[in-house]
Amino acid sequence: MGRKLQTIYEYLDEYLPEDIDKVIENLSEEEKSLIVKRYGKDLNNPVTDNNWNFEDNRKFYNFLIPKIKRMLKSISELSNKENTNNYFENTEFVQTGYTSFLIQLLNDGKNDNEICKFLKITPQQLYQELLKLKNLGFTYSKKYYSDGTIKYNNIKTLHDLKKYKNNRLIQNETIITDKKESSVKVLAISDLHFGNDLERIDLLDRAFNYCVKNGIHIILCGGDIIDGTFTKGKQKITDVYKQIEHFLKNYPYDKSILTFSVAGDHDYSAFHKSSIDVMEICKNYRHDIIIGGYNNAVVNIKNDKIHLYHLIESGKIFQIDAPIVLHGHKHQYLTFMKDNQLNISIPTLSGLTQMEPSTLELTINFNKNGFISNTIIKHLYFSHDKDIIISEVAYDLAKKQYSNDDFIKNVEEYRLDLEQNDQKLVLERSKKTLSQVDKFYKRYGK
Repeated sequence: MGRKLQTIYEYLDEYLPEDIDKVIENLSEEEKSLIVKRYGKDLNNPVTDNNWNFEDNRKFYNFLIPKIKRMLKSISELSNKENTNNYFENTEFVQTGYTSFLIQLLNDGKNDNEICKFLKITPQQLYQELLKLKNLGFTYSKKYYSDGTIKYNNIKTLHDLKKYKNNRLIQNETIITDKKESSVKVLAISDLHFGNDLERIDLLDRAFNYCVKNGIHIILCGGDIIDGTFTKGKQKITDVYKQIEHFLKNYPYDKSILTFSVAGDHDYSAFHKSSIDVMEICKNYRHDIIIGGYNNAVVNIKNDKIHLYHLIESGKIFQIDAPIVLHGHKHQYLTFMKDNQLNISIPTLSGLTQMEPSTLELTINFNKNGFISNTIIKHLYFSHDKDIIISEVAYDLAKKQYSNDDFIKNVEEYRLDLEQNDQKLVLERSKKTLSQVDKFYKRYGK
């Protein structure tokens, strides 16, 4: 009779069972399958699969077990440091177990929410730790997903480094969609003017609440995030760096919402007069806010693009083959077609020039080739007690309907329950939207 197989908890008895479970939960599917093959599905009553072979044995003991031990050691080090104050400021700690563990999670393709949950840290703490890695010389790019999550990819080859540098220069950002997604809902906001007396942080909170209630993960911003060095009206914060600090602290946060923006003329004034770059500051301290460039920014989605534009006196609008151009700066909602492009001026969500600040919801639909086929625009006003749809209009943008390109870029398969969730969302939103429209019509007699 052979020796009884130890459980994985007995084999790793110097570590806590709950920590072992946590590490296993965060392994890749292939690594989890290897554990199941070695121990069976019940880890407390191990039974090795009959097909277990020499190669499985080599992978398990030479590669997987050492990796699990490294991760467990890092958890142990992190737990010990949690009992001391300011452990995130401990340079020696940053350069030892915690750093290697964080890098391992990044290499395993964990997104920001998964990393925060696993390490029991806030997103802000994660951004700080990634900034420390950056200062230690690590280079990583960010991948943004339509469910509002971020993945960080370590850059290890010259090809990837060149691509990363070029992307920074051309100021393109990309939203990765699921292969099954045929439409994406976004909220468009603009001209926030943080630091001005007429900023409306309360309406930004309402906008985020609207996104959460309606399953919207992407916000597109038309610029003028801060009030900068010149203003219409009165500033309660005149120092531009303090304006940016005020913005970083008070712009709402949700773990499932990303904001893509262009930087406007007021944002540019801080850079031009004081060399303070709001884009670079957000890259370091608010990864959920992605500013693609001053004056112009491009957001790639599937095989198409959305152009974000904000007038700057010394700049110009780029000629970009995008079916939708979102404009900041004008502070009012209007649309017009030009050269087969739908141009949308986003209303301000501040009190500057507008008595009733508002925003837009866009439903962007794609054809089978991954190009934008049409969009539905809802003009939203947040009253004191309800969200009101002022108007709703649809635009056909199917100029690429008959493209022969069957390859769809910027997609991955990462949301297995997408169809079920979308069906539930449509049913809920149809009911809510009808109610809001009826109330609005009744109130205004239309």
